[in-house]
Amino acid sequence: MATLPGTESVRFRYPTTGPNARVPKVPEPPKKDQFGSMAPQGWKRRHQGLLQDQVGRQNRGPLVPSLSVAFRMLWLIRSLGAMYSIISDCDEVFNFWEPLHYFHHNTGFQTWELSPQFAVRGWAYLLLHWPFARVIPRMLGLTKRGEFLALRMFLAAFSSFCEAKFYRAVVDTVNERVGRYLLFGMLFSAGMFGSAVAFLPSTFTMYTTLLALSYGFHPATSTDTGRSRAVKATVWTAAGAIIGWPFSAALGIPFVIEQLFLTGGEIATGGARESLRAKRFGTMTWAVALGATITIPVYLIDSWAYGRSTLPTLNILTYNLFSKGGPNLYGTSPWYYYLANLFLNFNFFLPLALISLPALLVTYLYDNRRLGKRQQKPAPGETSPYTLLVMRLLPFYIWLGIMSAQPHKEERFFFPAYPLLCFNAAVAVFLVKGWVETYFIHLTKSPYRASKSALFSNISLFLVLFPGVLSLGRIWATYNFYHAPLDLAFHFQSKSLPSVLGSQGYVPQMPPKGYQPGPGEIVKPHWDYSALLDLEPRVRLCYAGEWYRYPGSYLVPDGVDVNLIRTEFDGMMPRPWEPSAEAEGVWPREETRTVRLGRFNGENKASQEPGTFVEAEQCDYLVALQAPSQTYTKLEPDWVSDPAWDVEICLPFLDGPSSAWWSRLVDLPFVGGLQVGREWGKYCLLKRKSGPYA
Repeated sequence: MATLPGTESVRFRYPTTGPNARVPKVPEPPKKDQFGSMAPQGWKRRHQGLLQDQVGRQNRGPLVPSLSVAFRMLWLIRSLGAMYSIISDCDEVFNFWEPLHYFHHNTGFQTWELSPQFAVRGWAYLLLHWPFARVIPRMLGLTKRGEFLALRMFLAAFSSFCEAKFYRAVVDTVNERVGRYLLFGMLFSAGMFGSAVAFLPSTFTMYTTLLALSYGFHPATSTDTGRSRAVKATVWTAAGAIIGWPFSAALGIPFVIEQLFLTGGEIATGGARESLRAKRFGTMTWAVALGATITIPVYLIDSWAYGRSTLPTLNILTYNLFSKGGPNLYGTSPWYYYLANLFLNFNFFLPLALISLPALLVTYLYDNRRLGKRQQKPAPGETSPYTLLVMRLLPFYIWLGIMSAQPHKEERFFFPAYPLLCFNAAVAVFLVKGWVETYFIHLTKSPYRASKSALFSNISLFLVLFPGVLSLGRIWATYNFYHAPLDLAFHFQSKSLPSVLGSQGYVPQMPPKGYQPGPGEIVKPHWDYSALLDLEPRVRLCYAGEWYRYPGSYLVPDGVDVNLIRTEFDGMMPRPWEPSAEAEGVWPREETRTVRLGRFNGENKASQEPGTFVEAEQCDYLVALQAPSQTYTKLEPDWVSDPAWDVEICLPFLDGPSSAWWSRLVDLPFVGGLQVGREWGKYCLLKRKSGPYA
């Protein structure tokens, strides 16, 4: 009803105080669901990270798994890696699995790196894994094969936690969509599948780098939280460098620059900036000092193990930087080695990672509203989000530059930066998608139509899904092409050795009387392999040209001697460790402190000392490869065709040199054309026709 001019009106309202007070409803702050997504109802949402969505910002955010959900997703994939991934580097076997096996079982192979006069491998790193390979498996009653898998499963779990924590840091500090792309990239990349469960210092530094960056990605402040962030990031970086691999400290350079010379999450000008810098220097000094204390237990453990004052972290630096020949004695590769290898393991994620910094520059110049939580330019004395994101993208480039500049290159050297490649690629996907959004709005003049279009999500889906499918093909190819050495070791234990025991009058054991099988359980007899220790002579398994694919003594039961046969290779070989009585005191293997002159050298020259090799006639079983590309010699004959040996089993093994290069990249079961161009060899277990166990 209209109000007449000059009249007064009365407006009633609910009381705001007293028992009948009614308070206007205020939207509740956003809450996270089980996946970490923010509830949108009644709340204008804006992410606080370095990168911002510009289309559909008012809508519900993307589905973002929580730390717990991400961990479980990753652990599922990493557990598959623990069970089925190959051992791609003989250094993992001979320098890490073998000394740990020797520490446990008093047998295995020794390399020059673990000889006391060189001491470039740390027992502190090895013994860090001891509880998961010995104590826990013994409590569960597992065999040696169970110890091997138990340690791998622990590595899978720890890697999953580190990856999940890094992913959540990206979600919270960079962008939710970038975090999702990162998670998907780490889940399905072929590189992460194998490296995450490798028993190598470079894998350990990958873990510590992820943990360091999960703290370092948060904005630097001078508050208690900021100091804690700096200390945690520095200590984890120091742990990776001191316990694992000293060169990994280079990945922390951008963090140090940000901590000391950029304001990060604070605004400071003039004298306040100098005061802030002084506080930051004090915090960093304290953090470095705290991280350096890790050297003390490492020094004590390794000096204890080697029987002399030594620090392997320093020894490996000295060897690589100052020794004559150094690592170049073991081969050199061209500058593009890592680009080719990374493309093999990450395919199109690699070019995306390489363009991440240039893409950020393009975004800064033409689409800078995506950078930072502020719509306006950074305030005076505040570090721009562009600069902060540059600091987070730099570690991958630093590592690629350092590693590519070294003549000696190996795939495992790049493990610490594998997740960083995924992060850089995830940022590039987000930025490229943003360019398309901006251009679409420019053409249509309609942000509303852009918010309703599925074009942009389809682009990002393709950029993430297509490399993922190719990576799955690479994972399957690696298993299908090169898993024969592990399968052959399983056959030797489960088929060959029972045959030997049966020929000596032993019989398999049934479950104890009164044992009640579970629902659907089939009761089978099992063999007691401890009987092998009583056989005389002992069963002897030999490797000739395939010595570098030996999967390790954890996969060979106690009571079997493993030996090498001389080949055309003239470099320094591993040799069986001398059995050791327990030392007086608490260190169990006195042989780790014993220097045997003439056995090892620093020039990679073959040792002439007896005991490194045995003659083929002394072997009961022999592992050999027969392939189209092989050239046979007197020292490396065609063992498979030798009439002195019976073929017990042969498994297919891809012959890379005679196969077309493109046929070796991926293997997708539903693409039959990929089979063309492949040549296969036979990976065989041979049994001597004459001998005590023929």
